Amino acid sequence: MCGIVGILGVNSEFIEKASSAIKHRGPDDSGVYLDSKSKIGLGHRRLSIIDTSPLGHQPMFSNDRKVVIVFNGEIYNFRELRAQLEEKGYIFHGNSDTEVLLNLYLLEGKAMLSKLNGIFAFAIWDANSESLFVARDALGVKPLYYFEKEGIFTFASEIKALLELTHIDKELDIEAINRYLAFLWCPGKETPLISVKKLLPGEALIVEKGKIKEK
Repeated sequence: MCGIVGILGVNSEFIEKASSAIKHRGPDDSGVYLDSKSKIGLGHRRLSIIDTSPLGHQPMFSNDRKVVIVFNGEIYNFRELRAQLEEKGYIFHGNSDTEVLLNLYLLEGKAMLSKLNGIFAFAIWDANSESLFVARDALGVKPLYYFEKEGIFTFASEIKALLELTHIDKELDIEAINRYLAFLWCPGKETPLISVKKLLPGEALIVEKGKIKEK
């Protein structure tokens, strides 16, 4: 497992601290991307499995550095997808499934989701459209939590990382806690905090200027 965090809509010097909050999810490597002009920050904690070399480091950039990805999970059909992308002229520098996801986005955009066989939670910042594309696998194996308010959007693999990024109302959702105590998990998008939601299994978001524009 790995861990991802991000914020859009406000400059945040707390990305590193938020990433450190989920260090246990990826002890092998870490990285941070910050762009004060676009008010985007991304962080990643890596557990190296498929490509253990530095070429698998995240956040990972496109060749022109206009598109950047943070990814948690495993794409089971990444070798087949890579072969298809290479036939179309895409060049790879490493052997990670992260690089396949990045190039697949460059080719397909959000339509890429229909091609994926795997478990994942990822975020892709596209400077060309100034949009953040966030998605979760269809079974919801990989977690992703988010908070949206007043032009600020944050996401993370665990809620405690979100708490480091910006002020979040900590009012408890008693009904969600009741469901957790009854079922040992909480169905739906609710979490123990009213202000924090889960990205549902198979759900994707397009976020612009800190606001969700499309689900």
